Amino acid sequence: MIVAAHQPNYLPWAGYFYKMARCDVFVFLDSVQYSRTSYTARCSIKQSDGRASWLSVPVLKKGRYFQNVNEVAIDNQKPWQSEHLKTLESCYSRAPHFKEFAWLPELVCRQKWDNLSQLNRAVIIKLAGQMGLKTKFANLSELGVKGKSTEMLVSLCNALKADEYLSGSGGKNYLDQELFLQAGIDLKYTEYQPQPYPQLWGEFVPGLSVVDLLFNGGREATRKAGLL
Repeated sequence: MIVAAHQPNYLPWAGYFYKMARCDVFVFLDSVQYSRTSYTARCSIKQSDGRASWLSVPVLKKGRYFQNVNEVAIDNQKPWQSEHLKTLESCYSRAPHFKEFAWLPELVCRQKWDNLSQLNRAVIIKLAGQMGLKTKFANLSELGVKGKSTEMLVSLCNALKADEYLSGSGGKNYLDQELFLQAGIDLKYTEYQPQPYPQLWGEFVPGLSVVDLLFNGGREATRKAGLL
């Protein structure tokens, strides 16, 4: 069985689902420390002027520096949902498949969310289903796993009885392959190379949220991108 893992990010880029499509179980790393510079609370979209910009979910930070991902509370005192809805409609309402995926901004922006991890997981699982991915999901917080970094990932694989762990290419810089070997787990890497697809507003911009791919190209674009 192949396992992959990642923090539950906000409207992740296509590479997130590319790795997901190649594993049997995808584990949300919800009980690791939250990083304020990560993509857990933000994503990149393309504006009508052709530039990429951030779409960020405001979160409560004061006195919460060392909180885990699943402890991050959304700051609903700020009108982020109406702002995100307005921005998504402004940037993508003219896209060919915007109406097909109209449920997405509705799910994100019309329902009240208090916990960032719960929002992200719900959206990711819904997106995976809409794209036809058969991957199963698990939460790190529910697996009774201990340790950090490679030790934690090996323990995670053992808890799920996995014989292969699939990492992004960045894992080559910090994963201890020897620990995987000792546990009898095959460590493999995958790297997603964005392929140009028709986008609104000028030349192709890589690395955007998967919503850009879906709104512009629909499910056929996800197939061409290797997500199915």
